[in-house]
Amino acid sequence: MTTEHAPESGKYYTDKEVAGLLGISLGRLRNKLSAGQPLPPRIQPPGCRNRLWCCEAVHDWLAQFTVAGTGPAQSQPVKLRGRPTKQAGRAHRA
Repeated sequence: MTTEHAPESGKYYTDKEVAGLLGISLGRLRNKLSAGQPLPPRIQPPGCRNRLWCCEAVHDWLAQFTVAGTGPAQSQPVKLRGRPTKQAGRAHRA
């Protein structure tokens, strides 16, 4: 873990720190929470309005999305939607 993403308050991240770690704004993080989109596990202490995010759980959650760089990406042919143009129809018949 780099010092750039080291938690300021010990073992837990705040919403602002998690948003920075994910590269999204604080408002976007709140929208994702209310929409129920997948996010790292969080802690809601009783009697508090603050959310806390366990550092280890956040990093474990992020680690599951690691992509192995095995080489150049395979480009798939673009499939066009809708009715083909006259030119494409003529080329297909020929």
